[in-house]
Amino acid sequence: MPDFSLPSLSATNAVGITGAVWLDMRRPAARVASGLTIAGAELRDPLDFGHDDPLTRERGPIIVFCAHGHELSQFACALLLVHKCNARYVTGGFGALSTAGAPMAPLS
Repeated sequence: MPDFSLPSLSATNAVGITGAVWLDMRRPAARVASGLTIAGAELRDPLDFGHDDPLTRERGPIIVFCAHGHELSQFACALLLVHKCNARYVTGGFGALSTAGAPMAPLS
């Protein structure tokens, strides 16, 4: 079986990237509980994210995060890679981004 790992980046490195699309893949309940997201992030319900999502046609960098940087962001990253997107997921997820000083915005 081939060794395959998804491209990831630390929260500190993610915060320093400009011009990327941010994709918030947290479950709706986790998003509502925090009341915040990354400023300008695209919000997606992980149960509805699929091959027909407009982001699958995005060619600029996409930074994907979920609550902890595990299943949800890694799934979205893998799906985007299938579509030849330049996607990476954030290790540590939203909590790590918050600690790293990512620009936050209230949910609208």
